[in-house]
Amino acid sequence: MTMIIATLFIIAIIGFAIYKKNTKVRKTPLKESASPAPQPEKSPDQTYTDILKSLLSLNILLRKDKDLSNEMTEKIEAIIDDLMVITPAMIERYPGDTLTYEIKKIGKNHLLKTVKEYLDLSLESREKQQDIFKKTIESLHDVSNRSRDIVEKNETAEFKTMANFLAGKFS
Repeated sequence: MTMIIATLFIIAIIGFAIYKKNTKVRKTPLKESASPAPQPEKSPDQTYTDILKSLLSLNILLRKDKDLSNEMTEKIEAIIDDLMVITPAMIERYPGDTLTYEIKKIGKNHLLKTVKEYLDLSLESREKQQDIFKKTIESLHDVSNRSRDIVEKNETAEFKTMANFLAGKFS
């Protein structure tokens, strides 16, 4: 009787080991197949089109809001104009550069998000946040002007410095 129990116990252990091994083998391919397929990188034209769409949305948002001061509207429009000029040049000349990445991020997401968050506030909240918003817009305006100079004068030495500044400030 003891022999039968011992044999059953050994068979159970072997069966359990085989079960675990098969379960492990099945999980591995499932994990690999469940992972998303790598998305192809967007072409420079697609990237620039996405940025232009974001900037257009921002411009429409500005036009719809009658409570935003003309001064702030003009500053934001100047940033939009700078981004429309420098982005395609940077994408073409310096596609993998960190500064190009940061400028694309500002044009595609950051500027629209910053302005939209401010415009979504009540008028009372806007008054409280006005100084912070104004400083952020002025900073972005300075960045866009400086980036425009860097691109126009082809100051490649300034790229890394400016990119590090942007990554620390706006990321």
